[in-house]
Amino acid sequence: MSDFNTLARPYAEALFEMAAAGAVTSAWDDALQALASWVDNADARSFLADPERSDADKVHLLRGIDVAVDGEAWGRFVELLIRNDRWLLAREIANLFRDALRRAKGELDVLVTSAFALDDAQKAAVVAAMERRHPGMRITLREEIDPELLGGLLIQAGDESIDASVRGQLQQLAQNLRN
Repeated sequence: MSDFNTLARPYAEALFEMAAAGAVTSAWDDALQALASWVDNADARSFLADPERSDADKVHLLRGIDVAVDGEAWGRFVELLIRNDRWLLAREIANLFRDALRRAKGELDVLVTSAFALDDAQKAAVVAAMERRHPGMRITLREEIDPELLGGLLIQAGDESIDASVRGQLQQLAQNLRN
């Protein structure tokens, strides 16, 4: 996933700069989410992955997605994805674009993964810690339960990852003992 993020980042950043300059970030966010949904569809993936299909056919498919952005810019974007064989990055591009949009609005989406559901005090502590790390940002907390975790938390906020899990601490201790 991180490799996909690395490859998707230049596309998302360039699109965000272009969309922000034209004050159409919400429209592009919607368009990219629609593209990601199309590419997530098994039939569309099969079509796009088929080496027998021409690039023109693939571009035609993606250009046909109903979006409310400039048609010429949309066409150039999907042509670029097909030509560079980067259509698989659609979900990551959409997510990175949405992250940039949220940051521009002063919002930070934080995903907390734990072995058990957090109580209100624990949630408040995570939000407070993230507010200290990111002053001026409004924190939106999302929770995931992963019973595979021994304990502790995994926190993902944009590009920032904090491994405060028991497993992560044990791995860090083992690494320190090896050095």
